[in-house]
Amino acid sequence: MNDDKRIVPWVDASEFSDVARNVSSCETYKLRLAWETIKIWLCRMTVSKIPRSIICTYELLNAYFENSSQSMALALMRFVSLLSSESQDRERPNFALPILSLARVAGLPSWLADLRNDIAHGTIPSTDTLESAFRWSLKYLSEFWASNVNHNEEQFVELDGLLKCQSSALTKYVGNLLQGEKTSQLDVKEVFRNRSTYACFPLITNTICSYGCAMFVGGIPLCNIVQNQAIKLKPLFGTMLYHKLVGELVLQFILGLRDDHSVDDDIRLEWCIAWIKAIKCRASEKSICVTT
Repeated sequence: MNDDKRIVPWVDASEFSDVARNVSSCETYKLRLAWETIKIWLCRMTVSKIPRSIICTYELLNAYFENSSQSMALALMRFVSLLSSESQDRERPNFALPILSLARVAGLPSWLADLRNDIAHGTIPSTDTLESAFRWSLKYLSEFWASNVNHNEEQFVELDGLLKCQSSALTKYVGNLLQGEKTSQLDVKEVFRNRSTYACFPLITNTICSYGCAMFVGGIPLCNIVQNQAIKLKPLFGTMLYHKLVGELVLQFILGLRDDHSVDDDIRLEWCIAWIKAIKCRASEKSICVTT
């Protein structure tokens, strides 16, 4: 899976999908919702870092809600100019081509390129013409939104499959360590290198706690349980220390035990403190020593 990271102005894929659905709608109130959300995005990030199709969507909707022929004409001119020149600006920034040729490459009709030229020379088209151009442009932009929604969904399916595979390997690895069985780190090496590691942290703490609870029910003192498990988990702690993930593991213990209501508060607190001490000892390269 591609591990490239990119900062985006939308909160999550769901918010992006909501805007995409609203942009493709013919209902005014949904278009307004899309416009208002994109306006927030533009406050979060420099315009130059936001895709041109999103900028054009905002400018067209802005002109639409201003109900001004001049604003719509300028927004349409910008739409044709920005999208027509996008590939040229990226690949051959110092080489100029006629707008009609660029528009054709971008999939824009010649009448829209001609309309852009008329506006650039000071001619404001009729209201009906502007309305038709606006609707066509919005439909064109809807394809950008839809294709990115589909891409996000494909990424989620891929990530879900990856997480299931890594979760299974990680659970088996931790379980084998706790049972004292021989195990190899090869199966989990990629888990700790991958950005999906953080999604697997609850599995580590849940597996550890499941084994611990079974022993606790059997009457073994809590401090002895933690000490015994911590010694067995030395390879895990060493790997997480190497990848600088120990702090995240401690946080997961705190969050996980906070939400675990299968035992009373005092035991949860004692369990949490004991594990934090055990992890701290390992992180400090000391012998595992747990006191209560």
